[in-house]
Amino acid sequence: VDSIGVDDVFIANLIVGSQKIDRLLKLSEKAKVIVGVDSVEVAQPISDYAMKCGLKVPVLIKIDVGLQRLGVPYGRPALELAKKIDKMKGLELEGIYTHEGHAYGVTDNNQIKSIALEAGHKMIQTAEMIRKTGIEVKTVSVGSTPTVRTSLTIEGITEVRPGAYVFNDYFEMRLGVSTEYDCAFTILATVISVPSEDRAVIDAGTKSYTSDKAQAFGVYGLIKGMPDVHLVRAYEEHGVINMPEGKLKVGDRIEIIPNHVCPVVNLFDEVVALRKDKVEAIWKVSARGKLM
Repeated sequence: VDSIGVDDVFIANLIVGSQKIDRLLKLSEKAKVIVGVDSVEVAQPISDYAMKCGLKVPVLIKIDVGLQRLGVPYGRPALELAKKIDKMKGLELEGIYTHEGHAYGVTDNNQIKSIALEAGHKMIQTAEMIRKTGIEVKTVSVGSTPTVRTSLTIEGITEVRPGAYVFNDYFEMRLGVSTEYDCAFTILATVISVPSEDRAVIDAGTKSYTSDKAQAFGVYGLIKGMPDVHLVRAYEEHGVINMPEGKLKVGDRIEIIPNHVCPVVNLFDEVVALRKDKVEAIWKVSARGKLM
């Protein structure tokens, strides 16, 4: 953490197991590292280990507002957990957080806005319930890219954590929350074969852009600036494109907007940053391979 100049970071996930807790505590000696908890079973071991090391680990309680993945239900169940965590001597309860990822399950902007408002209000309601018992709630954090614009308008939300928002991707385009112009991250590929007039093969496959959402979308990504060219099949090192006759030839280069940019970034050691078609910087992907 300190090697890249970060001294305050939130790991929006649950840390379970002695090896992970040990790594967490070592990081906590170098920087402020906040982690999520959603049960006593997750929180208590962290507290116990921290006490042995003379540390207090800051935590946020993960609240389930509708995604039904991680998290304690909002409202009273969250309040009861907060009371228990507040008594753990190795933890410092800083607040609550959620991920309203169920917004990805709709395609209408009004529905997305409704999910954002509902999630925000559930979080604020939960925070107020906890505060009324005398427990401080400094942070009320929400996060997802589709909902970010609405979340920013909700009074009482102290933090928003959009992820794909940094680069955007084809998923966000399909939801109507970004355009092709907004998508900053692409994979550069080269046409290496044109077996027929309407089919081309490129030198990039699932090792470059994953197979995420391909079954749902019918393509493995969007070819930038070529709406009539479709990446319809993918193998580890190859992609197969359907196209109008003669559209591409061997040696042509194309840019692929990934279906889901988040896992794609983790596949590369470096990102080449361009401005007006000139290389401005090369960014090292510092968290490459750093999986939970």
